[in-house]
Amino acid sequence: MPHHRPKHPIMPHIDQQLSQLIQFNRPARAWHMPVMAGIAASLPIFLAASIGRWQDGLIASLGAMVFLNLPYQGSFLFRMVQLLACSFGFVACFSLGFIAQVVPVMTLPLLGFIGFWVAIFGRYFRLAPPAGVFMIISAALGMFLPSQVHQMPYFIGVLSLGCLVSGMIACVYTLVLMYQQRDHSSAPSFGYADDMIVNSSIVAVAIVLSVAIALMLDLPRPYWAAASCFVIITGISFQSIWIKQLQRLIGTALGMLVAWWILSLNLSAWGVGLAVMALVMIIETLVVRNYALAIVFVTPMTLLIAENGQILETDHMQIILARFWDTLIGCLVGLVGGFLIHSPRLRPKLSAIDHSIRRRLHIL
Repeated sequence: MPHHRPKHPIMPHIDQQLSQLIQFNRPARAWHMPVMAGIAASLPIFLAASIGRWQDGLIASLGAMVFLNLPYQGSFLFRMVQLLACSFGFVACFSLGFIAQVVPVMTLPLLGFIGFWVAIFGRYFRLAPPAGVFMIISAALGMFLPSQVHQMPYFIGVLSLGCLVSGMIACVYTLVLMYQQRDHSSAPSFGYADDMIVNSSIVAVAIVLSVAIALMLDLPRPYWAAASCFVIITGISFQSIWIKQLQRLIGTALGMLVAWWILSLNLSAWGVGLAVMALVMIIETLVVRNYALAIVFVTPMTLLIAENGQILETDHMQIILARFWDTLIGCLVGLVGGFLIHSPRLRPKLSAIDHSIRRRLHIL
């Protein structure tokens, strides 16, 4: 009889991990949601291009990403209030980032402060992905965007206008959506979640550490480390964190090729707007199907927006490679932070610390 060697016990686990990397989920959102997201993200660029200020339109487009935080449950008032709160978060994070430019020694402390409260905000209100990612990007971009002091209020106003334009589109879209679907679903419950303070503190420390490492290595775009770290560490379990890290690294590596191709086209201002619109539509279509594939298109989209047009005027590959190394640093630090949050050995101790803090602060 032929002798069948038993499979190594770790092989089924590896097969499961690989299957999740290439698995395509069934779509859980209507086709018009990605279309509206693309319109909301690109409209500020088109408006700015029409008056010859398309680079300002990229900053406004970052604010317009608040559309992605639009909830699809609850009353009209609930949805608009949550979107308004997220818009305030975008503007506040961007503004605090500029403070670090004026007082450089405050860069890491402010980043930790922002990371803590963004994590608290996201968990308290149960924000769906991308949750607070673009708030972190806004804060980090404010810290490292080349600007003079007299330009800072102007840039803050530009980002606020992007939030406003996106909010207007979201308002009309929500009214039409609720009228057509007669949607009377109740708002999701929100409130204090277990270990929220301790977990958010670990998130903040991890974000600070990732940016500190990027700064020590003299990488030119350290804000990508903060964003990547936040995305990875906020996974719901250590397994999801590990999977998301692999998906993000693979997606970023492939996305570098897509970014290089798009940037080699030497797009005009209107071309950049069309590219952002198409990329956001593709991302929002794919992100619920396969995260790694969506990240392939996230890389060029975020490069176009966050670099404020500078990438079109400088060495493409230098910035693209900097994005990859920053992402790698953020993912590794986020993985370590996620291990601390979800470690079975540390969990009881962290829960006890959180409970003690809640008792002292009289938080139910």
